[in-house]
Amino acid sequence: MPRTRKGSARRKKHKEILKAVRGHIGAASRRYRVAKQAYIRAGQHARIGRKLRKRDFRRLWITRISAACRQRGLTYSRFIHALNERGIEVNRKMLAEIAVSDPAAFDKIVATATSEAPAATTTATEVETVVAEQPQTQAASTESHAATTESQAAQAAEVSTTQAPQDESAEQEKSVEQAEQAEQEQEKAKKTTTKTTKKAVKKTAKKTTAKKSTKKTTTKKKATTKKTTKKTTTGKTRKKSTTKTTRKKKEE
Repeated sequence: MPRTRKGSARRKKHKEILKAVRGHIGAASRRYRVAKQAYIRAGQHARIGRKLRKRDFRRLWITRISAACRQRGLTYSRFIHALNERGIEVNRKMLAEIAVSDPAAFDKIVATATSEAPAATTTATEVETVVAEQPQTQAASTESHAATTESQAAQAAEVSTTQAPQDESAEQEKSVEQAEQAEQEQEKAKKTTTKTTKKAVKKTAKKTTAKKSTKKTTTKKKATTKKTTKKTTTGKTRKKSTTKTTRKKKEE
């Protein structure tokens, strides 16, 4: 009998593991032996991460509740103790969400928890009613705001009808003032342009005088250098002639 080595079953198993380790780097995504080790290790880390995530979120909720309680003159531990005494069963996730999104409802929860009522009389249903009252109060506030806006609009229309001629005269005065301001600005612009042109002329005159002075100084320097070179050459020629005459006399 020929020796069998699983065949299609082995290939299927290899494909499953390589597919699960597709995002890994290097041999961990290509070679089966290394990929299987990486797959097992990744599963272990994922399990640990799931446990740590729960701890992290609980820590976040506690910090949010603690911050909200300290704003209201309480500590986290006393607030939770008061909730347990009153029998209010609301988890920390919901308390943190209420403290962030609806501070008014959180104020009511704190008030019910810190009230001097007998223990075990207030329940979670009261907290639910407190939370449910918030949308109704918001709707009432929106209606009142709409009514006030309508009344303000009517008053504004009446005032606009009475103030129409006054507005026209005011507009005419504004137009006259704007024309005067435009004329003043044009005069200022003309003055500034004349000042700039005068300054430019003065600068060009200064530059030309400076150039002339520099040319004179350079010509004087050249003349002095020529004179000095002539003197040095004449002195050298005289020395050479004297040395030649002395040599001839010595030879004779």
